[in-house]
Amino acid sequence: MSATRQITSATRLAAVIGSPVAQSLSPVIHNAVFEKLKVDWVYVAFHVLPARVEDALTAMATLGIGGLSVTMPHKNAVAEIVAQRGEVDQVVRVTNSANTVVLRPDQSLWATNTDGQGCCNALEQAMKSSIKGERVVVLGAGGTASAVVYELLQRGASDVAVINRTPQRAQDLVKRVAGVARAVSSTEIVDAISNSRIIINTTPVGFGSDQGSPVSPIDSSLVKSSHVVLDAVYKPLITGLLFAAQKAGATVVDGLSMLVHQAALQQQHWIGQIGDTELMRESALGQLARTN
Repeated sequence: MSATRQITSATRLAAVIGSPVAQSLSPVIHNAVFEKLKVDWVYVAFHVLPARVEDALTAMATLGIGGLSVTMPHKNAVAEIVAQRGEVDQVVRVTNSANTVVLRPDQSLWATNTDGQGCCNALEQAMKSSIKGERVVVLGAGGTASAVVYELLQRGASDVAVINRTPQRAQDLVKRVAGVARAVSSTEIVDAISNSRIIINTTPVGFGSDQGSPVSPIDSSLVKSSHVVLDAVYKPLITGLLFAAQKAGATVVDGLSMLVHQAALQQQHWIGQIGDTELMRESALGQLARTN
């Protein structure tokens, strides 16, 4: 944040809530956009324990916090609380996962989830083509996976195979979103991956490992040059899965790309303008360089 920037009583506040949250790049990317657009907003990070999520949402109206980003492990809880106390959109109703909350002028809360759109925007930018008609494998069945699968179906993916270490969670996700999504058993993983073009990891596997570490949510030998591979993990930027994908000659989409695309959509909900994803990426890379 610029040293010359003036914070006054009129400055609107936005924040990310999560547990943990110290590692979040959201403050640096959102503040970069607020400064460029010269909007009187500032963005911070709040460590909120699971038992205090409802208190955090109450504080939005009490303190006039204009917007919240929601990260692990609060996406499901926020979806449920806002559905009871305010309003949620269709993606939140279907997935029971929210990553964005808006304080409306009447002091009521509204929630959506930009993870799926951000993921698909990042993929389509890298592919230079539409997701329509593509076969996709999604690793994980949590809040992020739910939003991603929902958006893949909205964009016309022809097959979405969901793989999770707890099969019941994958089945529950598939039941919620309906469509061409399907849960894949352990015996079907190899076929599902070999028959897909896109692989998306929404699990935390690889988070915090060394750059290029062999840690991967799937057998890395299954990744081929024909694949497009996105990993939602952005620390390290090149995870074990992406390192294997690079070696195989696949198209690689890092988690930072997904992060900035979903953040740009959050800004549209808060301030009515979509943020500059390139500016956000440069700001995030600068922050990563300073902390590594």
